[in-house]
Amino acid sequence: MAIEQVPEYYYSFIAIKESFLSSRGMAVKLKTIATGGGNFMLANQQILEYLIYFLVWPSFFVLALAIFRMRLKQYVIPIIVSTCIMTPVAALLQSSEIIYLLTIIQPLAFLFCLMVVFRFKFFHSIMMIGLVFVYSISAEFAYNMIVAQFNYQYFLNILQDEYIMQGFWVSFINYMTTYLIIRSRWGFTFISTRNSKIHSSAMIIQNKLYLSVLIFLASFSMISLSVYLWKDMFLFIFTSTSTILAFVLHYSYKREFLD
Repeated sequence: MAIEQVPEYYYSFIAIKESFLSSRGMAVKLKTIATGGGNFMLANQQILEYLIYFLVWPSFFVLALAIFRMRLKQYVIPIIVSTCIMTPVAALLQSSEIIYLLTIIQPLAFLFCLMVVFRFKFFHSIMMIGLVFVYSISAEFAYNMIVAQFNYQYFLNILQDEYIMQGFWVSFINYMTTYLIIRSRWGFTFISTRNSKIHSSAMIIQNKLYLSVLIFLASFSMISLSVYLWKDMFLFIFTSTSTILAFVLHYSYKREFLD
Protein backbone atom coordinates (compact mmCIF):
# COMPACT_ATOMS: atom_id res chain seq x y z
CA MET A 1 0.00 0.00 0.00
CA ALA A 2 1.51 3.30 -1.07
CA ILE A 3 1.89 6.08 1.48
CA GLU A 4 0.84 9.45 0.17
CA GLN A 5 3.64 11.96 0.47
CA VAL A 6 2.75 15.13 2.39
CA PRO A 7 3.69 18.32 0.55
CA GLU A 8 6.40 20.44 2.12
CA TYR A 9 4.20 23.53 2.15
CA TYR A 10 1.92 21.73 4.65
CA TYR A 11 4.70 21.70 7.26
CA SER A 12 5.42 25.33 6.53
CA PHE A 13 1.74 26.11 7.13
CA ILE A 14 1.78 24.22 10.44
CA ALA A 15 4.91 26.08 11.55
CA ILE A 16 3.36 29.45 10.69
CA LYS A 17 0.14 28.48 12.49
CA GLU A 18 1.99 27.41 15.63
CA SER A 19 4.07 30.56 15.53
CA PHE A 20 0.88 32.65 15.21
CA LEU A 21 -0.83 30.86 18.09
CA SER A 22 2.29 31.22 20.20
CA SER A 23 2.53 34.95 19.49
CA ARG A 24 -1.21 35.33 20.06
CA GLY A 25 -0.92 33.57 23.39
CA MET A 26 1.94 35.83 24.33
CA ALA A 27 -0.16 38.85 23.36
CA VAL A 28 -3.02 37.59 25.50
CA LYS A 29 -0.62 37.07 28.40
CA LEU A 30 0.80 40.56 27.93
CA LYS A 31 -2.70 42.01 27.73
CA THR A 32 -3.66 40.15 30.91
CA ILE A 33 -0.55 41.43 32.67
CA ALA A 34 -1.23 44.96 31.43
CA THR A 35 -4.86 44.73 32.53
CA GLY A 36 -3.79 43.41 35.91
CA GLY A 37 -1.24 46.19 36.22
CA GLY A 38 -3.88 48.75 35.24
CA ASN A 39 -6.28 47.40 37.83
CA PHE A 40 -3.50 47.47 40.42
CA MET A 41 -2.71 51.10 39.58
CA LEU A 42 -6.41 51.97 39.67
CA ALA A 43 -6.76 50.32 43.09
CA ASN A 44 -3.75 52.25 44.37
CA GLN A 45 -5.23 55.46 42.99
CA GLN A 46 -8.53 54.84 44.78
CA ILE A 47 -6.75 54.04 48.05
CA LEU A 48 -4.76 57.26 47.73
CA GLU A 49 -7.96 59.20 47.05
CA TYR A 50 -9.58 57.87 50.21
CA LEU A 51 -6.46 58.64 52.25
CA ILE A 52 -6.54 62.21 50.94
CA TYR A 53 -10.21 62.59 51.83
CA PHE A 54 -9.63 61.17 55.32
CA LEU A 55 -6.93 63.81 55.71
CA VAL A 56 -8.80 66.75 54.20
CA TRP A 57 -12.29 66.52 55.68
CA PRO A 58 -11.23 66.48 59.35
CA SER A 59 -9.27 69.67 58.60
CA PHE A 60 -12.51 71.30 57.42
CA PHE A 61 -14.36 70.35 60.59
CA VAL A 62 -11.61 71.31 63.04
CA LEU A 63 -11.16 74.66 61.27
CA ALA A 64 -14.90 75.35 61.44
CA LEU A 65 -14.90 74.57 65.16
CA ALA A 66 -11.77 76.63 65.82
CA ILE A 67 -13.12 79.71 64.02
CA PHE A 68 -16.04 79.75 66.45
CA ARG A 69 -13.93 79.07 69.55
CA MET A 70 -15.21 75.57 70.29
CA ARG A 71 -13.22 72.91 72.10
CA LEU A 72 -12.11 70.27 69.64
CA LYS A 73 -11.88 67.54 72.28
CA GLN A 74 -15.65 67.67 72.76
CA TYR A 75 -16.27 66.89 69.08
CA VAL A 76 -13.83 64.05 68.35
CA ILE A 77 -16.56 61.47 67.67
CA PRO A 78 -18.68 63.83 65.49
CA ILE A 79 -15.55 64.68 63.48
CA ILE A 80 -14.82 60.98 62.87
CA VAL A 81 -18.44 60.17 61.96
CA SER A 82 -18.74 63.18 59.66
CA THR A 83 -15.45 62.33 57.95
CA CYS A 84 -16.78 58.83 57.27
CA ILE A 85 -19.84 60.44 55.66
CA MET A 86 -18.02 63.06 53.60
CA THR A 87 -15.29 60.74 52.27
CA PRO A 88 -17.49 58.39 50.18
CA VAL A 89 -19.60 61.35 49.04
CA ALA A 90 -16.50 63.13 47.73
CA ALA A 91 -15.07 59.94 46.18
CA LEU A 92 -18.29 59.09 44.34
CA LEU A 93 -18.71 62.67 43.18
CA GLN A 94 -15.13 62.83 41.91
CA SER A 95 -15.66 59.79 39.68
CA SER A 96 -19.17 60.70 38.51
CA GLU A 97 -20.44 62.66 35.53
CA ILE A 98 -21.93 65.38 37.75
CA ILE A 99 -18.64 66.60 39.19
CA TYR A 100 -19.63 70.10 38.04
CA LEU A 101 -22.05 70.09 41.00
CA LEU A 102 -19.10 69.78 43.40
CA THR A 103 -19.70 73.08 45.22
CA ILE A 104 -23.39 72.25 45.59
CA ILE A 105 -23.42 68.62 46.75
CA GLN A 106 -20.41 68.75 49.08
CA PRO A 107 -21.67 71.79 51.04
CA LEU A 108 -25.08 70.12 51.36
CA ALA A 109 -23.46 66.97 52.75
CA PHE A 110 -21.35 69.13 55.05
CA LEU A 111 -24.52 70.94 56.19
CA PHE A 112 -26.13 67.59 56.98
CA CYS A 113 -23.14 66.62 59.13
CA LEU A 114 -23.14 69.91 61.05
CA MET A 115 -26.88 69.83 61.74
CA VAL A 116 -27.40 66.10 62.37
CA VAL A 117 -24.07 64.91 63.77
CA PHE A 118 -22.83 68.09 65.47
CA ARG A 119 -26.37 69.41 66.17
CA PHE A 120 -25.70 73.02 65.18
CA LYS A 121 -28.50 75.32 64.05
CA PHE A 122 -29.23 75.82 60.37
CA PHE A 123 -27.89 79.35 59.92
CA HIS A 124 -24.94 78.69 62.20
CA SER A 125 -24.06 75.67 60.07
CA ILE A 126 -24.35 77.73 56.90
CA MET A 127 -21.98 80.33 58.32
CA MET A 128 -19.43 77.67 59.18
CA ILE A 129 -19.71 76.20 55.69
CA GLY A 130 -19.29 79.57 54.02
CA LEU A 131 -16.17 80.59 55.92
CA VAL A 132 -14.42 77.22 55.84
CA PHE A 133 -15.16 76.32 52.22
CA VAL A 134 -14.15 79.68 50.79
CA TYR A 135 -10.97 79.76 52.86
CA SER A 136 -10.01 76.25 51.76
CA ILE A 137 -10.89 76.85 48.12
CA SER A 138 -8.90 80.09 48.13
CA ALA A 139 -5.89 78.16 49.44
CA GLU A 140 -6.34 75.58 46.69
CA PHE A 141 -6.73 78.24 43.98
CA ALA A 142 -3.58 80.02 45.16
CA TYR A 143 -1.62 76.77 44.97
CA ASN A 144 -2.97 75.95 41.51
CA MET A 145 -2.23 79.45 40.24
CA ILE A 146 1.40 79.14 41.33
CA VAL A 147 1.71 75.68 39.74
CA ALA A 148 0.13 77.01 36.52
CA GLN A 149 2.55 79.97 36.61
CA PHE A 150 -0.45 82.31 36.35
CA ASN A 151 -1.59 80.77 33.05
CA TYR A 152 -5.38 80.99 33.22
CA GLN A 153 -6.18 78.07 30.88
CA TYR A 154 -3.64 75.77 32.53
CA PHE A 155 -5.05 76.86 35.90
CA LEU A 156 -8.56 75.70 34.88
CA ASN A 157 -7.15 72.40 33.59
CA ILE A 158 -5.46 71.76 36.94
CA LEU A 159 -8.69 72.51 38.77
CA GLN A 160 -10.52 69.89 36.72
CA ASP A 161 -7.94 67.10 36.58
CA GLU A 162 -5.68 67.23 39.66
CA TYR A 163 -6.52 67.10 43.34
CA ILE A 164 -4.01 64.84 45.16
CA MET A 165 -1.33 67.43 45.90
CA GLN A 166 -4.02 70.07 46.35
CA GLY A 167 -5.56 67.90 49.06
CA PHE A 168 -2.28 67.72 50.95
CA TRP A 169 -1.82 71.48 50.60
CA VAL A 170 -5.36 72.43 51.71
CA SER A 171 -5.26 70.09 54.71
CA PHE A 172 -1.87 71.51 55.74
CA ILE A 173 -3.17 75.09 55.48
CA ASN A 174 -6.34 74.25 57.41
CA TYR A 175 -4.51 72.46 60.23
CA MET A 176 -1.93 75.22 60.46
CA THR A 177 -4.66 77.88 60.54
CA THR A 178 -6.50 75.94 63.24
CA TYR A 179 -3.33 75.83 65.33
CA LEU A 180 -2.76 79.58 64.93
CA ILE A 181 -6.38 80.40 65.79
CA ILE A 182 -6.29 78.29 68.95
CA ARG A 183 -2.87 79.63 69.92
CA SER A 184 -3.89 83.29 69.45
CA ARG A 185 -7.40 82.73 70.87
CA TRP A 186 -8.99 84.41 67.88
CA GLY A 187 -12.49 83.65 66.59
CA PHE A 188 -16.20 84.23 67.05
CA THR A 189 -18.25 83.15 70.05
CA PHE A 190 -21.86 83.81 69.04
CA ILE A 191 -22.37 80.31 67.60
CA SER A 192 -23.34 77.72 70.16
CA THR A 193 -25.33 74.50 70.43
CA ARG A 194 -27.20 76.00 73.38
CA ASN A 195 -30.24 78.27 73.07
CA SER A 196 -29.64 81.83 74.23
CA LYS A 197 -31.60 85.08 74.19
CA ILE A 198 -30.69 87.67 71.58
CA HIS A 199 -31.11 91.40 72.08
CA SER A 200 -33.18 93.34 69.54
CA SER A 201 -30.17 95.31 68.28
CA ALA A 202 -28.22 92.10 67.77
CA MET A 203 -31.21 90.51 66.01
CA ILE A 204 -31.13 93.17 63.26
CA ILE A 205 -27.46 92.60 62.59
CA GLN A 206 -27.96 88.84 62.74
CA ASN A 207 -30.72 88.97 60.12
CA LYS A 208 -28.42 90.96 57.82
CA LEU A 209 -25.71 88.43 58.50
CA TYR A 210 -27.96 85.51 57.60
CA LEU A 211 -29.13 87.25 54.42
CA SER A 212 -25.57 87.91 53.31
CA VAL A 213 -24.67 84.29 54.05
CA LEU A 214 -27.53 83.01 51.89
CA ILE A 215 -26.48 85.27 49.00
CA PHE A 216 -22.92 84.14 49.50
CA LEU A 217 -23.86 80.45 49.29
CA ALA A 218 -25.88 81.03 46.12
CA SER A 219 -22.80 82.60 44.55
CA PHE A 220 -20.46 79.99 45.99
CA SER A 221 -22.52 77.12 44.56
CA MET A 222 -21.80 78.38 41.04
CA ILE A 223 -18.01 78.13 41.38
CA SER A 224 -17.76 74.50 40.24
CA LEU A 225 -20.24 75.22 37.45
CA SER A 226 -17.96 77.99 36.25
CA VAL A 227 -14.93 75.69 36.37
CA TYR A 228 -16.51 72.93 34.25
CA LEU A 229 -19.23 74.66 32.23
CA TRP A 230 -18.93 78.46 32.28
CA LYS A 231 -15.17 78.91 32.09
CA ASP A 232 -15.40 82.51 30.91
CA MET A 233 -17.40 83.37 34.04
CA PHE A 234 -15.03 81.83 36.57
CA LEU A 235 -13.12 84.97 37.57
CA PHE A 236 -16.31 87.02 37.84
CA ILE A 237 -18.10 84.43 39.98
CA PHE A 238 -15.13 83.85 42.27
CA THR A 239 -14.56 87.61 42.69
CA SER A 240 -18.25 88.15 43.45
CA THR A 241 -18.22 85.31 45.99
CA SER A 242 -15.14 86.76 47.72
CA THR A 243 -16.75 90.23 47.84
CA ILE A 244 -19.93 88.87 49.41
CA LEU A 245 -17.79 87.00 51.92
CA ALA A 246 -16.36 90.37 53.01
CA PHE A 247 -19.90 91.45 53.95
CA VAL A 248 -20.37 88.18 55.84
CA LEU A 249 -17.22 88.85 57.87
CA HIS A 250 -18.27 92.48 58.45
CA TYR A 251 -21.63 91.50 59.91
CA SER A 252 -20.01 88.66 61.84
CA TYR A 253 -17.74 91.13 63.63
CA LYS A 254 -20.65 93.48 64.33
CA ARG A 255 -22.68 90.57 65.68
CA GLU A 256 -19.74 89.51 67.88
CA PHE A 257 -19.34 92.97 69.42
CA LEU A 258 -23.04 93.21 70.31
CA ASP A 259 -22.87 90.17 72.64
